[in-house]
Amino acid sequence: MGLLGGVGLALAHGALRHWGADDGLAEARTGAGWRSNPSTVALAAIATWALISTAAADHVDVALREWRTVFLAGLLVALLLPCLVDQARRKRDGRLLVAAWVAGGAVAALVALWQYAVGENLITAEGVWRVRAFYGSPNNLALYLERTLAVALAVALFGSGLRNRLIWGGAALAQGAALLLTFSKGALLLGLPALLATLWIGGLLLLRRQGRSLRPLWWVLAAGLAVALAMLPFLGTERFQRLLDLSQGTGFLRLNLWRSAWQMALDHPLLGVGPDNFLYAYRSFYLLPAAWQEPNLNHPHNWLLDWWTRLGAPGLALALIWFGLMARRLWQGIRQGAQPVLSLGLLAALTAALAHGLIDASYALPDLMIVWALMGAMSATGSSRSPRPA
Repeated sequence: MGLLGGVGLALAHGALRHWGADDGLAEARTGAGWRSNPSTVALAAIATWALISTAAADHVDVALREWRTVFLAGLLVALLLPCLVDQARRKRDGRLLVAAWVAGGAVAALVALWQYAVGENLITAEGVWRVRAFYGSPNNLALYLERTLAVALAVALFGSGLRNRLIWGGAALAQGAALLLTFSKGALLLGLPALLATLWIGGLLLLRRQGRSLRPLWWVLAAGLAVALAMLPFLGTERFQRLLDLSQGTGFLRLNLWRSAWQMALDHPLLGVGPDNFLYAYRSFYLLPAAWQEPNLNHPHNWLLDWWTRLGAPGLALALIWFGLMARRLWQGIRQGAQPVLSLGLLAALTAALAHGLIDASYALPDLMIVWALMGAMSATGSSRSPRPA
């Protein structure tokens, strides 16, 4: 919700600026438009290939719906943002957009914490109460919050100005607490460790580049220790007792799901089964007898298999290029960009999303795809080089 609000602000601001001045569009074209951002070009290629895969899908109606709400919507956001953000005030407008996005995540986190406190809208499963805020599933909330948390934590730890860092730190604290209370295994065991590791490694480079004290790195380690201590009381619950048991429960079902998805990918190497067609193919042809308890899964719970089964091997290749381009530009932003802290936060969000996506969804939801589009657009802003002194 924060992201959509931020996009709305950017669209309104850009429209007023461009339509109110004849030189507005020309100014936008001379800046970092979509043609100068390789990640947007890669996303356009993905959306095009997804449309081709849609036309070949068995269930074209549901495939076309997902293509519109996920791939086309994400591409439109990626195309519009660089055109409507004021190039002369690009840094400020980018910060406004990211702040709106993170603020939305903080609101969702506060709602989740309130629900936990009063015992409303919770999912009771495997001995724990799981928060979900406005989402239907706690895992969906976790997938969103780990991205906003990465940026909030980066600014709180490595940003400038005490007041600014305290505000972002408060947002990070709320989002971190809500993320823990989702009890999402993917977030807690994969997403958060990847997030903190990226902040530590990238933060080390950033601090050395700026000649600053390495003290914030200790706070990153402290955050990791705090997460571990917060989880200790829950290790005895059913949700975490059989974490490594692959002979039954979730682990067993995931292994069988991945075996089925692998076979599906091999059977549809070029175009996949099409957007949002995994469910129909899985339960009709690929569901293994041992996994009969979960026949209604609409994605393979692994982002590599998800891209491959959905869009075929070319779709997976395009996705790898897309993620690689974003990661490369964000790393460049940390090393020499004008907004290295933002680049660090976005890179941590990217690694957390891909790590969590190894056992869950990663992109094929409208809100997640729009976040990916935002991250791609901001990777170009953050990687712009700092002006050299005259």
